[in-house]
Amino acid sequence: MIRDWFSVPRVSAEDRAAVFGVRTQDPRVEFVALTVKYWMDAHATRSMTRDRVLTAMIGRITTDNVWDLTAMLAKLRLAEAFFDLAASDVDTDGAFRRYLLGLDPALLDAMRHYAAWNGINPKLFLDGFAVGVGESVATVVVDLGKLVQLIGRLQQEQFTTLIVLTVDPRAGVQRIADQATVVRQALAGIVAALDPTTVPERLLALWRGWAAEFARHLENLDPFAAGRLLGRVAGDLYQVLTGLVHLARLLGGVAVRAAVRYVPLLLAGAREARLLTAQMAALLVAIGRAAIAATPRVGLAVLRTLFPPKVLDALFRQGRVLLADAELTLSVFNQAAHAEAFAGAGAGTRLGALVSLDGRPVLMASMSETVSSAGRAATRAELNEALDEIIKRVEDLRELKPPKTPRDIQAAVVRAAIARQLEQRLTTAFNRALQTAAYEEFRALRKAGQAQPWRLGQQVHRRMAAEVAQLVGRSPGLEAFAEKSLATVVEAVRAAHPELAPALRGSEAVLRQTVAQMLLGHPDRDLLLRLVGFTGNPAATGAEKALAGHLAERFRWKASTTVGDLRSDLLLVDPDAARVTNVDWTSSTKLERFEKTWGTVADDLGETFDGRWEAIAEAYQRAAKGGVPAEVVAGLEELTAHAVRETVVRQAALSQLFPGFFVTSHEMTYQGLHSLFTLPL
Repeated sequence: MIRDWFSVPRVSAEDRAAVFGVRTQDPRVEFVALTVKYWMDAHATRSMTRDRVLTAMIGRITTDNVWDLTAMLAKLRLAEAFFDLAASDVDTDGAFRRYLLGLDPALLDAMRHYAAWNGINPKLFLDGFAVGVGESVATVVVDLGKLVQLIGRLQQEQFTTLIVLTVDPRAGVQRIADQATVVRQALAGIVAALDPTTVPERLLALWRGWAAEFARHLENLDPFAAGRLLGRVAGDLYQVLTGLVHLARLLGGVAVRAAVRYVPLLLAGAREARLLTAQMAALLVAIGRAAIAATPRVGLAVLRTLFPPKVLDALFRQGRVLLADAELTLSVFNQAAHAEAFAGAGAGTRLGALVSLDGRPVLMASMSETVSSAGRAATRAELNEALDEIIKRVEDLRELKPPKTPRDIQAAVVRAAIARQLEQRLTTAFNRALQTAAYEEFRALRKAGQAQPWRLGQQVHRRMAAEVAQLVGRSPGLEAFAEKSLATVVEAVRAAHPELAPALRGSEAVLRQTVAQMLLGHPDRDLLLRLVGFTGNPAATGAEKALAGHLAERFRWKASTTVGDLRSDLLLVDPDAARVTNVDWTSSTKLERFEKTWGTVADDLGETFDGRWEAIAEAYQRAAKGGVPAEVVAGLEELTAHAVRETVVRQAALSQLFPGFFVTSHEMTYQGLHSLFTLPL
């Protein structure tokens, strides 16, 4: 409250003479000027000051003396504060501005001159800036001051050829006007280096016209709109600059101008990404197939422990292709891009996100492997496949919440490394244990006169359950389920890990489906139906009954067999790495030709073969052995029925039960009775 005795001194004779010269002095002008000073010096609210000053002007300030008032306020250093009263957040009903402009429209120039920056409401401006950043392609909250510092640092480093500034942000630019200048020049430098045909038109139009629109908002004294527009382009620029830094590192320290070609991937949403398959493929080629293949894999759900909701929202809902967040980079690609990059070889996953730390690939977060993708040439339809279906597949990951603990990329890398070691042990320690168990149990059965195939199978499975407990005990967090139904496994995982409930909430419905229903509703339906040998029309009436009959005839499943009824010899579940590994111990007793096939593959590939028969073409290619030998192809055809039943169908079911997990399936064979009888006791 302002005390009644509060007062201000009158305008000095010197200042009055400077305003009026030899003309007769106007006391009305002095009265209004002193009213402005009175309320300003008393630190009244701007809204109160505006009301009191407007009241004082009415009937006193006219067309004849309004410019005398402006001159006197300037002498008293009150002009900026006076015209600030016309700002939209103060003059909410526009009465103050209308009164001034009604006296002389040219006063708008005075408003712009005195209030363009100094009189602008900083709170409204920064509120608008925050909204603008939210509308940009940025995946993190961008602070204008930090962005200016980033531009200054980059301009002194490798970005000199892209960013040429007339101000020095390293000196610590404080005024918003100077910060806007830095952003304008940096954005102009980046835009000039881009190929305009690869940048979405909506972004290019915004970037090219934002400076003029920004100036118009300032001239209209609209701080919120000005801040919003600056935030929009600042967020875009931040994403581009940080993305370029990460790209330069990821691609082995290439020149920044070479990395600029990938900028469209930093900006693409789901609609544009489907048109950028070739550019995604080019990025994969630049990173290198060896680097990608050597990166251990975890489930896509692990990303929720590493990135804040803002980043994951951009990945899952916007379908972004390349994201940079702090020291991490997410390079997202689909199966089509991988196939185009590496001569038709399938990626093994519909969606993969390569996580790089300071430019070094450290882990691959992937959806479940697609079935039998290796060596399958990508069709043009696949190369143009929309990301909508991919995003839909991760529906259960859309409950985006901040990680419970701060990001620990190193822990995730350790989990990925452990998972990779497990894959290697499946083909070394597990395989040796399997062969040893088969031989020892065969000897015992032969001495007892009970060497029948079904007895050998029972004994091998019993022994391997105990062996597995020992072998996986050195992998903390890994849970093994031997000879358990899928319903039992899902129930146990859900009970032990309540945090997985949102991701597994759809598993109950899948468990109740029959195998035929699951196959018909699977995203890889067409491929799966070809693998199980079903030639009917899946869209026709009665398709489910026909498929159930086919499965019963070929695989001896009842028509009523549900997904929950399926039983695996061994399931390895790692919730921390979001991985599920299905393992089937297979006797080759009745498959003598397959034993010959196994021997051929072992001689050709040795321990480099990982047991994934569906990927044998790729394995031969990696080993530089040429194509798969004809006798191996023929032998594998005899194994197809069992492999499809025990590995392919289970993998398809597990990918539906554990969305966001990386699911693999391995069939491991042990010597059958025919071969074992030839061995000495």
